[in-house]
Amino acid sequence: MNLAGWTEFLFIALLAFIIIGPRDLPKILYACGRFFQSLRRLSDEFMAEFEAINHLKELEDLKSPKRKDNKR
Repeated sequence: MNLAGWTEFLFIALLAFIIIGPRDLPKILYACGRFFQSLRRLSDEFMAEFEAINHLKELEDLKSPKRKDNKR
């Protein structure tokens, strides 16, 4: 992160600390972490399904006989 990134991060953290308060901030950060963890897990499963479908398509292409066009 460059300097601008750090200052933006500190500003947001300070703003959250003031608005939410020091007592509830860890609870909210924990909930946000769990949300992003489940979102990432869902994304990984989604990508795995697409890769499986792509792999099956490649296998079908290998099994099917090659069509020869006799348009010479």
